[in-house]
Amino acid sequence: MLQALLDELKFLPDIQVLLPLDVRCADLQLSANVQTFAAATADDQRKMLYQLMLQSDAIWPIAPETDGILAGLAMQAFVLEKIVLLSDPQTVFLCTDKLATYQCLKMHDIPVVESLSLPHSDAVPFIPAVVKPRDGVGCEGGFVISDQAQFQAISQKIDVGNYLLQPLMMGEAVSLSCLFKNGQTWLLTTNQQQVTIHNGRFELQACEVNTHNCQRDFYLDLINRVAMAMPGLWGYIGIDLIETAEFGPLILEINPRLTTSYVGIRPATGINVAEQVLRLLNNQPDLCVSNSQSVRITIH
Repeated sequence: MLQALLDELKFLPDIQVLLPLDVRCADLQLSANVQTFAAATADDQRKMLYQLMLQSDAIWPIAPETDGILAGLAMQAFVLEKIVLLSDPQTVFLCTDKLATYQCLKMHDIPVVESLSLPHSDAVPFIPAVVKPRDGVGCEGGFVISDQAQFQAISQKIDVGNYLLQPLMMGEAVSLSCLFKNGQTWLLTTNQQQVTIHNGRFELQACEVNTHNCQRDFYLDLINRVAMAMPGLWGYIGIDLIETAEFGPLILEINPRLTTSYVGIRPATGINVAEQVLRLLNNQPDLCVSNSQSVRITIH
């Protein structure tokens, strides 16, 4: 993901990238406009990041929502009065909490997978079910529960207050790659996700970017409704859904950051997403598709 962003930024004039890196990240291909700063410890990384933020005009955090990391970085840059190439901090916090996201979307009558606080009792209201962290990323940390005994065993190992419960929905896993700005939306690509369940855990194995989807008109309307419900969404946004036979497409989560699908958008469409995100600061995006094909991203 980072490599894809650097590859797009190198084509943009007058862009100098200050890149803080963990010392273990040694396999990146860097262009002349990138200056790296390596740090070995978490404390060194925090100090370095703060200094680089002070030197920068704009900040583009690439981080997980887990433990409030992404929202914390957004808030830090906001406090420093820097341009942050993300949604506003309050919206990032909202999207970080999957239960709060569900409640917001439900309040606006947007189709979304039912999400409940994890019960403190020994039973769950539906089986099969999914137990996942409220602030997890993608498939990370989720469990598929096939009976009440499994729930009881898992609930003894986790902090119940930090997890939520969803029914296990059967259908096609889809994601939308979008741009948002002040209530305006642009759908870049619809993507097909290959998700499997192995030993009671979800695994994202691959993503087919820029696939044909007969629900495209529905999704154009859907993201407009999401923008009305969450007017603070800005920049590149990924939306994960499940297309069910009974209920139609249902939103699973909203990712206020670069997602796996982002890696395949430029190869699939010719659109330089980084350029278009920067255009959002003062203009409308120019989504000129120079080619259109599907690109498969394999997850290792």
